[in-house]
Amino acid sequence: MSTTLVISDCAAGAAEWDCFAQRCGASFRCAHKALALWQLDHHLPYRLRLLEIHALRGGERRKVGQCAVGIGLRQRVFADSLQLLPEERGLWPQAMQAVLGRLGPGEYRYGSQWSLEAPREAELADIPGISVTAVEPITVHAVPFREWGSWEDYLRGLSNNARRNARRAQEQFADLSVETRRGWETLRRWGALQGLKSMLAERKQLDFRLPRQFLRFAMRLVAMRENNFIAVARGGGQDMAAFAGIDFGPNTYFLDSGARDTRNGTAWHLMLAMLRRAYGRAPEGHFVMGAQYARDPVDEGLHFSRRQCRAAFLPTSEVSFRYDGTPPGRVVPLQPQRAAPALPVAAEELVAARAG
Repeated sequence: MSTTLVISDCAAGAAEWDCFAQRCGASFRCAHKALALWQLDHHLPYRLRLLEIHALRGGERRKVGQCAVGIGLRQRVFADSLQLLPEERGLWPQAMQAVLGRLGPGEYRYGSQWSLEAPREAELADIPGISVTAVEPITVHAVPFREWGSWEDYLRGLSNNARRNARRAQEQFADLSVETRRGWETLRRWGALQGLKSMLAERKQLDFRLPRQFLRFAMRLVAMRENNFIAVARGGGQDMAAFAGIDFGPNTYFLDSGARDTRNGTAWHLMLAMLRRAYGRAPEGHFVMGAQYARDPVDEGLHFSRRQCRAAFLPTSEVSFRYDGTPPGRVVPLQPQRAAPALPVAAEELVAARAG
């Protein structure tokens, strides 16, 4: 059965947009209110345009995707990625071609450090009218929970060092506990997070500016609200370690952390508690720990700690390209393609992680 794709301006409200984005496995940067934050943070002069992608098959019309694009004078920037339903991901090249046909010629940028989508530069280069001008390789570090049959299987798969460090905290602090707050309640524990983060920054000689930290936290809280959470591990009557993250769809995103003393195991105890929380919330989801741009120096210690959590090192990219326009008749009708395969995982990284 042939498929015709129709692109239209979005008619969905914020709740409907977010529900669809989560069904697509999109990152939190694709949330409706987060788009305003994304624009303020990165592309203030841009006009944000929200589009829906509908498929026509056999006389039936069904929404299969959506996207947000910042329209600037010189460049058009996709907010993260095209959001396609899992069963429709094979339509990605046609959907991109159709979206570009709607937006018209220009300079574009696609991709995000939070996206779990595979690199798209090869598929972009195959679309008529596109010339890829720059590619920024990125590796996203994320724990793919679906690879383990249960939380107990995952816990057994962790490195001995990670489990040993977490046990050290339990043995040292009889009153060890973890407190988690969501939404506006995170304001009550933001001070603890920043205090512990400043201690960590001082030990590692990292730049730490409290006003900037609060501004980013406040903007994120306004945009994501109940998706935000802060967890604090307490022991010996003191705040010992803190963790800040965002839940969106099946995925949990690690954004910030701090620790009073990394040698007493409380940071590892809290990390395992957050991993268990994320697994319990979505056993098929990912625990996204961060990303590495190819241009940046590698923090081997950070990579080692993420491997201990059995994070997969997933390739993605940010792509700049020029679109000169699509000849008429090249977008629709479209023939269905086979479903896209699962996102590739760097096998050598997984083997190394499992052996650790």
